[in-house]
Amino acid sequence: MENRFTMQDGVVFCESALEGKVIQEIKEIGATQNTTLLDVKRKMAAKAKALGGNAIIHFTYAQKADRMKNIFKLDSERLTCTGTVINMENPPAE
Repeated sequence: MENRFTMQDGVVFCESALEGKVIQEIKEIGATQNTTLLDVKRKMAAKAKALGGNAIIHFTYAQKADRMKNIFKLDSERLTCTGTVINMENPPAE
């Protein structure tokens, strides 16, 4: 089975495993309800590069409710993304 992936700012995003040196797990939460997946992936790509990585594997994303955590907050859901930063020896081209 072939691994499917996307690229964002030179970083590979893959929902499954790829070969490479594991660096660390990361998590990014959208700042507002209107934050898009692209916005969050850009932040994750910047974090991965800062850590010396060029790929994020086991990438997941979900909307999570912020029910009743802050009465002054107008938005009710946030986009949450997680994954593991790795450094691939031969990353695929965009």
